[in-house]
Amino acid sequence: MKLTSTTLIYFILTSSIFLLILSGCGVSKKSQEVEWPQEVGWPRWRGPNGDGTSTETNWDPQSLVRKPKILWKVDIGKGYSNVAIKNNRLYTMGKTDLKKALVRCLNAETGNKIWQYSFESIQATQSTPTIDGKFVYTLGGKGILFCLTADNGKPVWQKDLVKELKADNILRGYSGSPVIEGDLLILNVNTSGIALNKITGDVIWISKVHKIPPLNGYHATPVIYDFAGERCALLFSGTGLFSVEVKTGKQMWFHEWYLQQTYNCADPVLFDNKVFISSGWKNARCALIDIAGNEPNVLWQNENMRNEFSTCVYIDGYLYGIDGEPGGGLIQFRCIDVNTGEVMWETKMRMTSLTAADGKLIILEEKGVLHIAEATPSSYIEISSCEIPLEKGVKQFWTPPVLYRGKLYCRNYAGDLVCIDVSKS
Repeated sequence: MKLTSTTLIYFILTSSIFLLILSGCGVSKKSQEVEWPQEVGWPRWRGPNGDGTSTETNWDPQSLVRKPKILWKVDIGKGYSNVAIKNNRLYTMGKTDLKKALVRCLNAETGNKIWQYSFESIQATQSTPTIDGKFVYTLGGKGILFCLTADNGKPVWQKDLVKELKADNILRGYSGSPVIEGDLLILNVNTSGIALNKITGDVIWISKVHKIPPLNGYHATPVIYDFAGERCALLFSGTGLFSVEVKTGKQMWFHEWYLQQTYNCADPVLFDNKVFISSGWKNARCALIDIAGNEPNVLWQNENMRNEFSTCVYIDGYLYGIDGEPGGGLIQFRCIDVNTGEVMWETKMRMTSLTAADGKLIILEEKGVLHIAEATPSSYIEISSCEIPLEKGVKQFWTPPVLYRGKLYCRNYAGDLVCIDVSKS
């Protein structure tokens, strides 16, 4: 049969359509595999930049006006560990019985378990997993550090910081989260940090241990920054603020910040060659320090923003956060001017943790009340709020909320991980 040009074109078109139909029906196994695009996500404690700020804009700040839409709730075990999420996989930790804790990987859309890894622990988990490429890094309360395969949870290596490296045994447990910088994993441990090779777990450098470890420090997570062409780390210890060179551990400078019965737990807040530090409980105080030079220079110091453990967020020249101690009563949620340290406004709330996104504050009170407010120095302007419903258990929401793909993830100490839909309808 002689093919005309019209017949040939018809044959090509119908064949192409047929192949598309076969592909859509899942004839090819390869076509059934869902490959999530590479994304920034929320891969570590306080987000991709370690500043408590999300880059997401596709969400609805008014969504809490109505009854909160709970998508799912999962018991992840006791603790304060936050979630790390990338490519729709959520990683977190929780203590499940007297001697064990679990690292969990869940589907961020459904809460369904993908894998879990059990390890010995007598303490509730406090630090947050860190995702880096094909691996996830976790630190238990007694100093057991794991590198696990992100896909299936198989262990790659582990280190017992106390037994193997003779690191300080922190009385209240390790709380600072691992930070990846290049090929190194940085921890706020000993006098001024530890660095391990992230692939092998080998020690690259390690600072000296204390003769008597401070009781109330080493809970903050390292903050990385640039200085004179070098990558440096800010380590808020039990005795003060260190700056060290990341690749060698060389101490750049030290700013003493130590008083008895004072907790140095909140992370340093870095912006514009300045760093804000704050501590809580007795003798509580805060300060803004200029770190542009070879030595730190205190610009101001007062008692207007005393963070016991909940780190502030910085937005356009202002700091937002909680001033006061937990304990069930009302304290002050404040906005302060970073140039002067003066209070711009305050409103009464219980102990809170917070995250910022798209010029908004996502505030979670310890009893499970969520607020979304404008990040403005003019006054406290609330957009929406709701109470997270729980059927039973003690409410202690001290872990910051996380925004990811139009969903808020809120973790209760008792083990409730709640996913709330705040997407645009």
